[in-house]
Amino acid sequence: MKKNIFGGKAALAFADPRFVNHNYKSAEDLEREAGDLSNFHGGGIGYVGQGDQFLDFAGSGVSLASAARNAKPFIITFTNANAAPREVLICPGLIRNAVGLMVTGAFNDTSGNAGLSAQSGSPGPVEFFNAFIDKFPSVVSGIKIATQNLAQMDQALTLVKESPFQNHSSKVITPGIYASEGNFNTAILTIPEPFYLTNEHKVRYTVLGSTTVVITFMIGVSLNISKALRSKVETAKTNIENAGGAAVVSKFIG
Repeated sequence: MKKNIFGGKAALAFADPRFVNHNYKSAEDLEREAGDLSNFHGGGIGYVGQGDQFLDFAGSGVSLASAARNAKPFIITFTNANAAPREVLICPGLIRNAVGLMVTGAFNDTSGNAGLSAQSGSPGPVEFFNAFIDKFPSVVSGIKIATQNLAQMDQALTLVKESPFQNHSSKVITPGIYASEGNFNTAILTIPEPFYLTNEHKVRYTVLGSTTVVITFMIGVSLNISKALRSKVETAKTNIENAGGAAVVSKFIG
């Protein structure tokens, strides 16, 4: 064996037959292998929203899998004092001040006809709900409809994603299909069908003449950049404090 000018065990190890032909992996190789083991490429579920700083779940919900069971309710009562039907915008889409958008008290329908009114059954007014959806796009896990006019149950919600670049097809939710012989309370229907309320989705709903209907919207999860900002700041404060102490945190973040 040649004398190793570097000396020590490293030289012996290099000459040791046990180490001959050993395939050392580069950082790229290791990263590629780690990616192959990831749930995103294998049999795991992958992304479910858990731990996402931008998502705000209701109650004890921690992921999209549990969002529907922990939804926040918002209740609105619509009244049509006319004999003819009136169409209301539950979500206005891209044009935020579109005619027909629901507000507290009296308002005109989508065709400009008077006679509709709305009232919040939740702590916040209808305007707060409109503003919330505008700033925090949300997923409705389902709705509950209550009315004494059974024909109202067959009035559909029409949903469409608006875009200046293309036309999208509509989604129609017809509450009446959820009625069954087992539901003895015909004045109330629960519709467990999710849909979006965002600043690009228009949602239309018709209230029949001389009818009052109460709709409960179950908000399961919202996109909340304010929450993400607070979370990221707290994480940064912790990291900076660990590195340089509380004084450093005060200097850089306050």
